[in-house]
Amino acid sequence: MENNGEKKSDPIPAATSEPMTSPTSEQIVAPFAESIAADGEQILEVKESVTVEEVLESLQEMQETADLLFGAQDPNVCTFPEGYKPRQTVFACITCTPAPQMAGVCYGCSLNCHDGHEIVELYTKRKFRCDCGNPKFGSEKKCTLYEEKPKENEFNVYNHNYHGKFCTCDAYYPDDAHGFELYQCEICEDWYHDSHTPSKSIRYETEQEPEEKEPAAAICAGCVKKIPFVAHIPEGKDVFCHSKMTSEQLIVPEELANMSIMVSHFRERLCKCSGCTRVYDLADCEFLLDDEDDMATFEDEARKKVASEQKTEGEEMRELVKEVGMDGARVFYEGIIKVYPKQF
Repeated sequence: MENNGEKKSDPIPAATSEPMTSPTSEQIVAPFAESIAADGEQILEVKESVTVEEVLESLQEMQETADLLFGAQDPNVCTFPEGYKPRQTVFACITCTPAPQMAGVCYGCSLNCHDGHEIVELYTKRKFRCDCGNPKFGSEKKCTLYEEKPKENEFNVYNHNYHGKFCTCDAYYPDDAHGFELYQCEICEDWYHDSHTPSKSIRYETEQEPEEKEPAAAICAGCVKKIPFVAHIPEGKDVFCHSKMTSEQLIVPEELANMSIMVSHFRERLCKCSGCTRVYDLADCEFLLDDEDDMATFEDEARKKVASEQKTEGEEMRELVKEVGMDGARVFYEGIIKVYPKQF
């Protein structure tokens, strides 16, 4: 999910029983060929229902999403010792903590302690400390990566997402999400169907064509009521100072009641004067000024780690040959060249 500085109103990645991982070479080759003969004679039969272009596009999207969510995280480490991390990918294990219990686990624990369980991927959450193995999971279930944990993480914040539920309609994801767009609120971090609440867009590039979309932070209708200053942010690029607005002025206009607000370049436009900072503190949204809380920072760190660990073309080729043989690798690369001849 690409992010250019702020969260977009995109659907969340599909929740699966297994966390997303980089596809293996066999998974890449399989859609292209029904079989590769043992004697080296390849039989390339492209499936009629899937084109090579579609497979490559799907794989690229999967890889980019996985890189952004998991690229900066260690799959073999429990993040509990790191405390309440500014932001990390969080999962709920419905198998171990069914409703009404609420608990979340880190990426490493989802792989090592909850393999084969019913896992709900919650995207990222702020200031969360891993619950895996604490009393919420019962006396028998212990974390295999970091066993010594307190009875509870008192500063963790939970909502119905940890039951696999989203939006005001309490829909179960992903079963009830097909065909709908979901956006994540910048403040409460719940997910909402965009069709269930009307919204107002506050643009940054006012001269841009209306149909062109800008990256925007979404604030749900409930959170707009909690931080009503967002309803008064004007269009344009100027930083918005609301510290001198009176309590009578700091109300949600009637025409925006029960509406969510999409603010382009939201954090760039937040004033950092002492008066506005105090408002953020009183509204419990001081995290908006924390760069480490920003999804853009999280994704940038993931990209840097992925880039530093990226294999060379030669290394990738050797791994592919090791898994499917020289002929299988040749079939795969011939397919790539046919699709993108100008790049080779």
